Amino acid sequence: MKKIGYFFASFLPLLITYGLQFLAMFFMLAVSALFLFPVIPGSADASQSPGVLYELLLNPDFNGAIMIIYSVCCIVIFGLWYYGSCGGEYLPKQKGTISFLQLAGVVVLIPGSQFLCSYLISFHSLLFPSWLLQYEQLMEAAGMDDSLTFILLCYSVILGPVNEELIFRGVTMRLARQSLPFWAANILQAILFGILHGNWLQGCYAGALGLLLGFVCEKGGSILYSILMHILFNFWGTVISGLFADVEDTAAVAVIMLAVTAVSMTAGLLLFLFGIRKKAQTCRKGAAQLPDTDA
Repeated sequence: MKKIGYFFASFLPLLITYGLQFLAMFFMLAVSALFLFPVIPGSADASQSPGVLYELLLNPDFNGAIMIIYSVCCIVIFGLWYYGSCGGEYLPKQKGTISFLQLAGVVVLIPGSQFLCSYLISFHSLLFPSWLLQYEQLMEAAGMDDSLTFILLCYSVILGPVNEELIFRGVTMRLARQSLPFWAANILQAILFGILHGNWLQGCYAGALGLLLGFVCEKGGSILYSILMHILFNFWGTVISGLFADVEDTAAVAVIMLAVTAVSMTAGLLLFLFGIRKKAQTCRKGAAQLPDTDA
C-alpha cells in the first residue's frame, strides 16, 4: 500500500506546479489592476478594461514577471522538499566532489541532444502540422520568439532549468523511485515533464530530453549534473541556435548535423560513464588506504 501511495504522490509535484503558475498569474493581475484599472464601475473608462487586460496577458514583460515569480516559488518549495523529505543531495554522494570527466561529458552531450530534439520536432511537424502551428503560437504569446526579453532570457536559461530539475529529476523521480525501478521512474517523470509544457510538439521532445536528464541525474549521483545540462541545453536553444538562423538548409548541413549528433551523443555518454567509473575507483582506493579503526 505504501508503494501505491508513493506512486500517486509522484503526480503531486506537477499539480502543485500548475497551482503555483495560476497563483503567480493572479498575483500579477492583482498588482497590475492597482495601476491599470483604477476606474469606477460604470464609468466610460471601465469599458476599456477587458481590452487592456487582453493586451496585458499577451505582454512579454508581464508573462516574464509571472514566470520569474512562479519559478522562484518553485525553487524554494521544491528545493526544500527535495532536500528535506526526499533525501536529496546537492553534492555528489562520493566524496562530495564534482567529476570533471562527468562535467565534460555533459557539455559534449549538448549539441547532440539539441539536434536530436530538432529531428523530433521536424518529424512530428511533418506528421502533425497543426502541432507546429500551436507550438509557434504559444511561443509567440509567451514572448519566446525573436522578441525575447531579458527577463524571459533569465527564466529560460537559469531559473527555468533549476526549477524544472528540482520538480522532476528531484522530487518527482525520488517519489517514483519509492515504488518503481529506476527505468520506470525515469519514464514517468519524463512523461510528466513533457505534459508540463502544455503542447504536443514541445511535450514530445521535452519528454525525450527528460529521459536523458533523469539518466544524468541518477547515474551522476547529483542533481547538479542535470541542472547544468538543462541550463546549457536551454542556452544553446535560446542563444546559440539564433547564430545559425541564416544557415541554408542543404544536404551538406544535414550530413554535418547528423555526424555531430552521432559524435556528440557517443562521446558525451562515454565521457560521462567513464567519469563515473573513474570516480568510483578513486573512492574505493581512498577507502582501502584508510586505517583500520577496529584493530
